[in-house]
Amino acid sequence: MVSKVKSKKKVSAPKTRAGRTSTSRISSKNQVTIPVDILRAIGLQAGDDVEFAINNAGVIAITPKEQGVGKQHKIMALVGDMTEYYDGFDLAAERGSWDPQWK
Repeated sequence: MVSKVKSKKKVSAPKTRAGRTSTSRISSKNQVTIPVDILRAIGLQAGDDVEFAINNAGVIAITPKEQGVGKQHKIMALVGDMTEYYDGFDLAAERGSWDPQWK
């Protein structure tokens, strides 16, 4: 009977994963997929807002948009704005002056 001899596997350089490149193509809807290694390098995740800028040399820069103290709805940016218009305003008196049929 012939004994089976195990062959040694060649050790090769680690392969790069398919689909991981630093290039992308613009789709028919003008969309671009940002490579995951680029996203991780600058700390972006799905749903983050970014800003685009073009310098004089025609280079496009994509940077994370400043969100302040956390993401918020646009209407919440107005909370507390223009409070000076309500100085001296008596809400109870205003409600008391309304026609009773509207209560």
